[in-house]
Amino acid sequence: MDRVPSIEDSLVSIVENFFKDIDKKEPFYMELSQYRFSLKSKLTQILSQFAGDYETGSKSFNSAVEATWKALEDAINKLNLENEKELERATKVLEQTNEVLKEFLYEDRIKDKGSLSAVSGRIGDTLERLSYEMRRRSGLIKRIKKLLGMG
Repeated sequence: MDRVPSIEDSLVSIVENFFKDIDKKEPFYMELSQYRFSLKSKLTQILSQFAGDYETGSKSFNSAVEATWKALEDAINKLNLENEKELERATKVLEQTNEVLKEFLYEDRIKDKGSLSAVSGRIGDTLERLSYEMRRRSGLIKRIKKLLGMG
């Protein structure tokens, strides 16, 4: 008998599938909007499943957020940092993911927002590192072009 995937598995799958061939996803911003919608709907589904039981809902939600972070972390670690398009798109995905998570900070059904806040902070830190890497690379390319008399 096949195992029924949990919502956590679904969230991990959403992240993994989006990062797979991220540099080839077109039209990218439409795909990104779909990713954002899927992520938000799965997280909302968790809270809806535990309508009156806020404690269980919060625990399940926090577990799902941690699983999402783990999937994001794995995807980022597999990125080809030499591919500027991948790097730029991964940054956009992290920004959108963080925006979705921050929206849940105002959700009354989540009693313990510690995990949510911590994951949002980790995403922010990762965004900073990726942005730095992009700036560093573009600065290097400009210097090379200048040396070659192309810029």
